[in-house]
Amino acid sequence: MATKTPTKIRNTVQSKYSLIPLLQSPSQTSTNLTGLPRVAKDIAADIYNTIQKWNDSHIQGAAIVKKIINLKYDRGRKYTEDLEKFIEELEEIVHRLSLQANSLTFLSKQISSLSRLHHQHRLFITLSATELSNSVDAVAKAYQLELKVKKYVLENIGHSRTETEAMFHGACWVHQQYITNKINVLLEMILTETGHRQIY
Repeated sequence: MATKTPTKIRNTVQSKYSLIPLLQSPSQTSTNLTGLPRVAKDIAADIYNTIQKWNDSHIQGAAIVKKIINLKYDRGRKYTEDLEKFIEELEEIVHRLSLQANSLTFLSKQISSLSRLHHQHRLFITLSATELSNSVDAVAKAYQLELKVKKYVLENIGHSRTETEAMFHGACWVHQQYITNKINVLLEMILTETGHRQIY
C-alpha cells in the first residue's frame, strides 16, 4: 500500500506539493508605508475611529430613547418639559450621527479617488484598490441608511400615542437594521487588509 507521507532524502523533503510564496502586504513590512498604501491605511484608520464615535453616540441615544419610553409609560405624570428636554438631547445625538455618517461618505469618496490612481493589481494582500473602494462604499451607505432611521425615530418618538408605538421607535433605534453582520465583516476585512488587524 502506497504512503502519501513525504519521504526524507538526505536532509531534504520530497513531496508532490510545492510551496506557494505568499505575498506580503506593504502594511506588514518593518519600514514606514508611503504613497497610496499609506493613504489607504490612514483612511481605514479614520473609518474605524468614525465608527467608534458612531457607536458611542448610538449608545448615548439609546439611553435617551429609553428615558422617553419610560416617560410615555408614566401616564399620570405631566411630562411636557421632560419630553422636550429629552428630544433636544436626542436631536443633538442625531446631529453627531449625521456628522459621522457624512464623514464616512467623505472617506468613501477619498478611497474611490485613490482607486482611480492605483493601477496595480493589488494594493495590499488580496484586494485591489477598486475592491477596497467598493467595500468602504458599502459600509458608508449602510451608515447613511441607518442615519435615516435615527432621524425617523427623532421625528416620531415624541409623538407616540401609545406605549407600544414608543417601544417600536425604541426598537428601531437600538436594532440598527442596516448595520448587519455583513457590514461588520466588511469593516474587519478593510482593517485586516490595511494592516490594522493581524492575520493569524
